[in-house]
Amino acid sequence: MEATIEYFETGTKTVKYATGDLFFGDALLQDYLGLRMSEGYLLVPSATVITIKMKELDEDLYAVNTESMKRSKMHTLKRLREDLDREVEGGRFHG
Repeated sequence: MEATIEYFETGTKTVKYATGDLFFGDALLQDYLGLRMSEGYLLVPSATVITIKMKELDEDLYAVNTESMKRSKMHTLKRLREDLDREVEGGRFHG
């Protein structure tokens, strides 16, 4: 999905533009937005992005499945409670 991003360069605060195929960082690069261009890749800290312009938007990238998020959160809370219960039963909790 081709996009043009407007961003400011850290340090100089110079406003720059770049165009390419948009992608988002994950894991260690989660704070970056990237463009794949003919001359290589550009990674820009997402906090420096001013605007993102594109002709088309893949809405699946931005749509939030709240039910899925809720199930994931409930599963995590259940596991945390189970872990805490095991610690209390095992005598390791002194609170």
